[in-house]
Amino acid sequence: MVIITENQLLDAIENYFTKHGFTLISMAKNNEKGIDMELLKNGVTLLIEAKGSIGNKYDTDPSIKPFSRSLVREYVRKQITKLMEREEKNGGNNTYFIAAWPETPLFRNEVNKKAKALAKLGYLHIWLQENMTVKIEGPGAEKLIELLDE
Repeated sequence: MVIITENQLLDAIENYFTKHGFTLISMAKNNEKGIDMELLKNGVTLLIEAKGSIGNKYDTDPSIKPFSRSLVREYVRKQITKLMEREEKNGGNNTYFIAAWPETPLFRNEVNKKAKALAKLGYLHIWLQENMTVKIEGPGAEKLIELLDE
């Protein structure tokens, strides 16, 4: 199970996409307002809302337990709502709306409960694996994965 803060999750995602030619446009850390991350490559924009498995203030305390089931449920709902709001403001054909999570049973179960609705909305999912690799899922994931190799 991945025990990681939101800031660490964002850093790993930034590293992954910039290695594949994306440019970081903005990143909101430590409860800053705005989309958590915006990246750009070849006219394609990625808008990412992320959530770690522990709070940012606990990044150096190994005794802290991951978020509870009820907190994970609430955070996933908030992320989806934020993506919907971003789509209202920034909707475009060349924009991917992405939610990012650590690969944990709690996050995976909560997202699976909403998988059909998320697919209809067209939102992608990024799962940060325990070895810090990125897994991209959801409708249109293949097109984004192809863009990584351009």
